[in-house]
Amino acid sequence: MPTTSRTPSRLRRARPWIGLAFVVQGAVAVAGLVWSLLADEGDDGSTVVRRVRVMGGAQLRPRNPALSRVGLDVVMAGGDVDLTGLAPVPGGVDVTVRAVMGGAAVRVPPGWRVWSGARALAGGVGLVPGVQRTDDPRGADLRLHGWAVMGGIGVETPP
Repeated sequence: MPTTSRTPSRLRRARPWIGLAFVVQGAVAVAGLVWSLLADEGDDGSTVVRRVRVMGGAQLRPRNPALSRVGLDVVMAGGDVDLTGLAPVPGGVDVTVRAVMGGAAVRVPPGWRVWSGARALAGGVGLVPGVQRTDDPRGADLRLHGWAVMGGIGVETPP
């Protein structure tokens, strides 16, 4: 008695769903590219820097001593904001991170005071031991704003 395999028929039924998954991911990637082209602002030498990344990553290393704001929006992506090349900025730096199914790391020089008003749902916001936390946003060198959903935001200092 010949045996029949059910695998080809299962694969045949799954093929449209697999194709649909690729089409949806491609559409999300194209929409993210368009969003980033419209929303990205400044470069490493600007006083205001903003990056939007969908399904990718962003590395920011601002070097302007008058830096005031950094914005990072990541969706299914990661981000890295490295402020270790800066001296304390008069008035502090506002960093806003919005992450959905992604995350971001913010590196600050040793001795910077950090205030965090960021929140997370099904994820976390954390300051690594060694980062000086402050409760006064006006006296902070870094003010962290934003939120994360199914992702995280971390603040750390170099070793």
